[in-house]
Amino acid sequence: MSDENIFVSWEVPAGKWTVKKKFVAVWRITELQGYDAEYVDLCSPAQLKFGSRGAGHMNFGAVEAEIDGKMDDLDEQVLRFTFEGSDEGDPILGRGYCVVDGDEMTGHIFRHFGDEFAFKAKRVSKNET
Repeated sequence: MSDENIFVSWEVPAGKWTVKKKFVAVWRITELQGYDAEYVDLCSPAQLKFGSRGAGHMNFGAVEAEIDGKMDDLDEQVLRFTFEGSDEGDPILGRGYCVVDGDEMTGHIFRHFGDEFAFKAKRVSKNET
């Protein structure tokens, strides 16, 4: 066996979408399992936003986080994402996934070493970025 490390990288051509088009939008979070509507919209209307290359943002309650979404060849119906941000100023990170059926999204959010909960969202607008 060789001591040489081999790393392979695949370049994503400019303008190529890495997230399926049906996910690329601004989504209004309508339900968070275990939380009432007052908390969901505590600081601003709760939303998820996904761009065509997977970058995005989410906010609900006192949570603000940047999202890195990825799709894989195993299941093109599911968008998996990680997030990093803050909750009441305290750093948080975690992961999640979502599926889309028409203009409705359902998914699950897992905070690293913390809460986990399901969510539902509705498409607000398409985001062609």
